[in-house]
Amino acid sequence: MQKRSDLSDVQKGMIIDFRAKGGSISETDNFVNCSRAAVVKVYRAWQYGTIQNQRRGTCGAPRAIDDRGERRLQRCVRANRRAIVEQLTAQMNQGATKSVSSTTGQRTLLRMGLRSRRLVNAPMLTAVHRRRWLEFARQYRNWTSRG
Repeated sequence: MQKRSDLSDVQKGMIIDFRAKGGSISETDNFVNCSRAAVVKVYRAWQYGTIQNQRRGTCGAPRAIDDRGERRLQRCVRANRRAIVEQLTAQMNQGATKSVSSTTGQRTLLRMGLRSRRLVNAPMLTAVHRRRWLEFARQYRNWTSRG
């Protein structure tokens, strides 16, 4: 019988899969050939999220604008919807210890779901603005085609 520390990732996956499908602890330890305590500990660790892929969340460079910075950027956008990316990043850099470029600001805005027509000199448009603009354009086309 193997202890929890001796189990491979494949065996841990088998335990999690077998238990998640409704297998009992006794059936699982017979199936994987490990101790009951190992089955309980592995499944409990998976349930509470302590087992995870080692590389997940650590790949790539750290983000220049973290969650707190995103919230600050969102407040800046709400304060002035017509602001362009350059103005928003200047506002972000005003009180910050670490300044960010307009490209980083643009990427963050895109990740947050805000779109613009151009990188530097176009106002940020949300889905609501885009929808209203399309409705207006349709009505305008209908109005001009009548005359």
